[in-house]
Amino acid sequence: MASRTAVWTAVIFTLGVFLVFVSRTSALSPLENVVLAITSPAQGALTRAAEPAADFFSSLGEGNQLKEENQLLRAENDRLSTEVARLRENEIRLQELRQLLQVKESRPDQEFLAANIFARDPSNLKEMVALDRGKRDGIREGMVVVTEGGSLVGRVTNVLDDYAWVTLITDPNSAVSAMVQESRSQGVVAGSYSRRLTIDFLRQGAVVSVGDVVVTSGVGGSFPPGLLIGRVVAAASTRQEIFKDVSVEPMASLSRLETVLVLTSFTPQEVNVP
Repeated sequence: MASRTAVWTAVIFTLGVFLVFVSRTSALSPLENVVLAITSPAQGALTRAAEPAADFFSSLGEGNQLKEENQLLRAENDRLSTEVARLRENEIRLQELRQLLQVKESRPDQEFLAANIFARDPSNLKEMVALDRGKRDGIREGMVVVTEGGSLVGRVTNVLDDYAWVTLITDPNSAVSAMVQESRSQGVVAGSYSRRLTIDFLRQGAVVSVGDVVVTSGVGGSFPPGLLIGRVVAAASTRQEIFKDVSVEPMASLSRLETVLVLTSFTPQEVNVP
């Protein structure tokens, strides 16, 4: 048994020395070339088969990175859009305040209080808006409300501690003593359910043309004279009617109001008919 082990040990040792010698002298190069020639097609096929999987995992990693970058870009875009909207809104508000200041400067003998509109009457039967000013701010029923350009908006008709309701001149219950500025013809500007303004009680002989300016007359004491109401957009007359049919377009953009002025220095007066 011991002699057999010694023989195997000698054989393995000798084979090892031989392989080392052969590898150093490149004697096995032809054999290596043959092995490579046999295995290279299989190796190429395996490489090509593995390429889709490698590409998939590579694109998966790149896709996750692109997704994260897109999320960051989207968040930055939202932030910049919000900032632009805020700056634009500030600019609009600043322009409104400048216009309100111009109205105050044009009427130095009058006092105004700026107010924001925060609500509108939800029904289709009334034309009313709510202001963020009330009794605590000195608002009283009957006070006149104008736009930042000085055009007539309406009158305060209901006041609470912190807010007030304004009835617009287009409301069906609104009536404003008015006159055509060019001819000085007088009548009453009334609202309607169709949101149109008409001049009632304007006699057939009154001279009225499309484009004429309509202002408050001051008759009756509810409104100060000279406030701009609108312009005549249609005027017709027939022999069968006593009064002219005149339509007026409000100068104020009543459906887009945001900021208004309340004329606090004017005290409406009720004139009783004898």
